[in-house]
Amino acid sequence: MKINKILIYGSAHLTEETCNLLKNHYDLVGYIPSVNPVIAGNIDLPIVDENIQHDIKLSLQYNKRITNIENAYNVHTGLLPSWGGVDILYHTIKDRKESYIFEQGLTFHKMSDDFDYGPIISKVTYPVYEDDTMVDLYDRITKCFPSFVLSGLKLLESLDEHQVNNSYKEKPRVFKRGNIDDMDSKLYEDTLKKLKRKYEKI
Repeated sequence: MKINKILIYGSAHLTEETCNLLKNHYDLVGYIPSVNPVIAGNIDLPIVDENIQHDIKLSLQYNKRITNIENAYNVHTGLLPSWGGVDILYHTIKDRKESYIFEQGLTFHKMSDDFDYGPIISKVTYPVYEDDTMVDLYDRITKCFPSFVLSGLKLLESLDEHQVNNSYKEKPRVFKRGNIDDMDSKLYEDTLKKLKRKYEKI
């Protein structure tokens, strides 16, 4: 699959960091911003609409539903199919205490009409330690997210359409927005504020 022009969806900190790397390898034709990203980034690209010419769409922390999913790919901050949906860092910490899960990761997949469900192109894992917080996990993600996206795109270029469409996929377990335990809501909000202070440059 030949990739030259990429339309970016998203305007988060991770979007910014990834675009800074990708622009050295691809023609990023512009971006469609998120609505109130949790940790906002400064994207040095023009704001465009989906009608601009592109080879693929690439969702990087975009927080709205993409309706035209032709040639659309997503980088999800969790290992699919076990960790679909939102607030994955919170649920990783929460589940770790109950089931001793010490690994999490990122998934590069083709998008489908169903949320976080489509052929998986690539995954990468990172460790989760016993005393980790959501901030620790986000810090870890920032170290591997941009390079993982670049490697996922390079791998995608080596595949043909049949290979992509027949890659492994499985219905994900999906965590829904707002599914935060009442006893954790203040800690959750305080953590988001801490991440904003640490990573937002606006």
